[in-house]
Amino acid sequence: MAARASAAPAPTLFHLKVVGTAHQEWSFTAAPVAEGACQRTETSEGIREVKFRTKKPVTVRLEGGRVLPVVVGGIAGTVTLGGSNTTERICGGTGTTQTADCAQTKRSFAGATLRIASPRPGVLDLKTIAKVRLATADCPREPADVILRPLGPLPKLLRLPKAALTERRVARITVGATRTQRKRYGAPESGHLDERSQWSLRFDRAGH
Repeated sequence: MAARASAAPAPTLFHLKVVGTAHQEWSFTAAPVAEGACQRTETSEGIREVKFRTKKPVTVRLEGGRVLPVVVGGIAGTVTLGGSNTTERICGGTGTTQTADCAQTKRSFAGATLRIASPRPGVLDLKTIAKVRLATADCPREPADVILRPLGPLPKLLRLPKAALTERRVARITVGATRTQRKRYGAPESGHLDERSQWSLRFDRAGH
């Protein structure tokens, strides 16, 4: 049995490049806040565009049509944000509304990580994104859901092309995925959040 184990083929090495975009658009009204005899309500409206990629290819291992667990590091990108903040105050029966239009801003990040693995042959799971370090945006304010998903919603389980099942005989494998989702906020909050992300993963056989 030891001889058989030693004869088992080693995983095939590939260099992985990741490229992606995300679009998030929202109108979000937070729960009202009491200020003495008054009530304040804050509404944020925003459009957020993200572009990101691996700064250099990351070595990954494929074995039997499965991508072995790996943390893909060195993901860098830019976040472009624009929109407005509106504050409404109601005191007694009188209300005032102030809207601040936000100058478009651009923030950048580097060193983000993506954890991936194949739970079974022929599929790939993008598990978690981490270390997307961005300065807090005040205008417009980003809803908590946007802060939690700085690169948009992760795609669900990706199906690998059939070539991945014979990884020793293929020079390149390309996988693409898109995910779109919409959230409606319920009382005491209100509004909506629309999100769309696009991912492209390219595996190039090492040595080719």
